[in-house]
Amino acid sequence: MDPIEILLFEEGDQNSGFRTKNVQGDKARSVLIDRGDVLAVRAALASVTHGDYTSNGYAATLLVFEFTFLSMKQSRQFKTAKIILTFEDASGNLKNRPEVVTIAPAGKFFINKTTEKRDINQSANASINGSIAGVGGSVGYTWDMSQTKDTDHATTLVGTKRLFADWGKDDGVIWNLEEDDVKSAGIPSFLRAAVLLRRRNDVPFRFTIQVETGVDFEGKFRRMLGLEKPDVVDPVELDKDTDLDDLGITSLDPNAEGVDLGNMAGMDIARHTHVVLASLLTLPN
Repeated sequence: MDPIEILLFEEGDQNSGFRTKNVQGDKARSVLIDRGDVLAVRAALASVTHGDYTSNGYAATLLVFEFTFLSMKQSRQFKTAKIILTFEDASGNLKNRPEVVTIAPAGKFFINKTTEKRDINQSANASINGSIAGVGGSVGYTWDMSQTKDTDHATTLVGTKRLFADWGKDDGVIWNLEEDDVKSAGIPSFLRAAVLLRRRNDVPFRFTIQVETGVDFEGKFRRMLGLEKPDVVDPVELDKDTDLDDLGITSLDPNAEGVDLGNMAGMDIARHTHVVLASLLTLPN
């Protein structure tokens, strides 16, 4: 019998990018992704708030997303996660494509940053040749020099707007999480993020979401045979008539502090974001 060769590929858990389908007849859903057993990924659309960008006639929508990365076993963990959102006009009209104006978190953040100090020792030797007071040859002197070097390491979170289309203004978002490669303690277990869209016309728009994860050594290798078949990709379509209550999606209180639906351009959307690191909990006996 000829030997059977089984190929192994080192890669992240790409199947975590599968999407949950919309209910038949619906164009939207709150649970965007819910995948995994030992390492579970969940993405949800938590809040949708419509209003005016400014008084210039442009519409605006604030979307709040919640992402959860949970390990059901202490020995397993997520090492990286990349979240990708892409927005477009529901009818395909490029001129009405939503513009990603503001996101939060935005920029590069260091979580639980640690600075370690270590000494670098060097030796220097100097010698005097010739004879001094009857001493011949060379006399050597050695100095030990110590230099302190600081090394920083941390879990990182990067958020940025992107232009995925061939032209126009930003129509996408990427958030990227990477563990501290020194501590190897995984990535944050929870991320709440926000996107503010400016829309030329108050017409339906839609978005697609993808979450790609990198996992620990045990989960890096998958057999080539028996790979799961990707789910059908269902985008989420929203407009002012979408029944958010029926979908379990909330909206911001228009009377709350810092919420101005008539001038959403001036809102501090970072107030609606949050990052949580996994922590140990001791339960009473």
